[in-house]
Amino acid sequence: MTKGLKADKEKCTGCELCMLVCSGTHVKKFNPSESRIEVDDRFPDPGDFKIRYCIQCDEHPCVDACPAEAIVLDEGQGIYVVDKEKCTGCGACVEACPHDGCWMDPSGSYSIKCDLCGGTPQCVEICPKGVLKR
Repeated sequence: MTKGLKADKEKCTGCELCMLVCSGTHVKKFNPSESRIEVDDRFPDPGDFKIRYCIQCDEHPCVDACPAEAIVLDEGQGIYVVDKEKCTGCGACVEACPHDGCWMDPSGSYSIKCDLCGGTPQCVEICPKGVLKR
């Protein structure tokens, strides 16, 4: 069972509004490369998109892989989040995640993964096609 987002990729149009609102929420600028969700066009198939984000799986291989113990339980939400201050940017969590749900920020200094925006995922709120659900 997962506690994270769910996506119906068949509804996705590739508008990337989810990526923009995510980066705006987290880093106060519209920069999709700093988003905690990614929408990839699977060229050459038109309209075929891959949506990547942390699904908050039950196994937590990212937590087990982190030597700095920087992926911590947010007890209020019951999910694991990255403590940016503790993260050393080693990328062990990225390598360990079987769901391709976390990656390094563009500077390579820390890992980023979905934190459900503290409880109200903005990507769910903005998606015009209802692709994302909590």
